[in-house]
Amino acid sequence: MIRNPIPWPNGAKCAVALTLDMDADSLIHISRPNDSFTRLYPISMGRYGPKVAIPRILNTYRRYNLKQSFFIPGWCLETYPDTVEAILMDGHEIGHHGYLHEDPVKTAGQQRVLFERTLELHKRVCGSKPRGYRAPIYNVTPEVIDLMIEYGLRYDSSMMADD
Repeated sequence: MIRNPIPWPNGAKCAVALTLDMDADSLIHISRPNDSFTRLYPISMGRYGPKVAIPRILNTYRRYNLKQSFFIPGWCLETYPDTVEAILMDGHEIGHHGYLHEDPVKTAGQQRVLFERTLELHKRVCGSKPRGYRAPIYNVTPEVIDLMIEYGLRYDSSMMADD
């Protein structure tokens, strides 16, 4: 027996949140900083998301009148502004997702600089501060949580212990 069931619209029995990380080719640049620009296969694979997949996803969401949250690293906001603009034009949310998909655990002590850099990119590229955050590789840290609180972000999408 469900206690205090949530009253969903139109008699629905549940709701689903669709979210997507658009990491693109940021992953190759963080994992191979010395020679990433010469590794054409992973760069090409990473570019598939913002160049091909996201436009197809947006077309599907338009057809079904769906909205979702995209979590995008700051580097990708800079590198793929046309994709970001298309996401925003369709009314989707873009959340903070690190700067270069860096692991917050491995970059402890540098998080303030990376977090603030990405906040500034959100303001410049997206036109506003993000409402939410998802840690790259889901490694949210107390340092990042403190930054989220300090800058007024409303939620974190990194932890998975509850609905």
